[in-house]
Amino acid sequence: MVPMFRWAPWFALALGVFSLVLLFGFDGMVPAAVFGLVFALVIGFMEPVAVWWRFSSDEMISRTVVGSADDQSFRMAVGTSVREEIVWEELPGWTETRQGFVLETLDEGAASLSVPHRAFASDEDVASFRTLLEEHIGPSK
Repeated sequence: MVPMFRWAPWFALALGVFSLVLLFGFDGMVPAAVFGLVFALVIGFMEPVAVWWRFSSDEMISRTVVGSADDQSFRMAVGTSVREEIVWEELPGWTETRQGFVLETLDEGAASLSVPHRAFASDEDVASFRTLLEEHIGPSK
């Protein structure tokens, strides 16, 4: 969903520009230009509306995830309905990206947990979590 959300407006803009070139630059291309402009608008608005609808219609997706970690485990909760506790031994590896941490699970790459940097209150909290990962899982991959 993220690549579509990121690139759809740019694709719509390019289609709109090409359609305007057809409309004003070439005689007899009015139907193709109008078709391109209409679909540029559809593409430009389709993905943001779809993302908004998906997030607003699903209670689990639209809720805030709360997490904590200590020397025993990593815990996440979504409201009062979903609570997950994962002991460090169940996380074989981790990687840090520009946006956050990706924690591998024992499902051999089939599932992973994402912990964005924005989830932490300060840079010290990010460093503290990184230290916990290094102590209990090992160095970043």
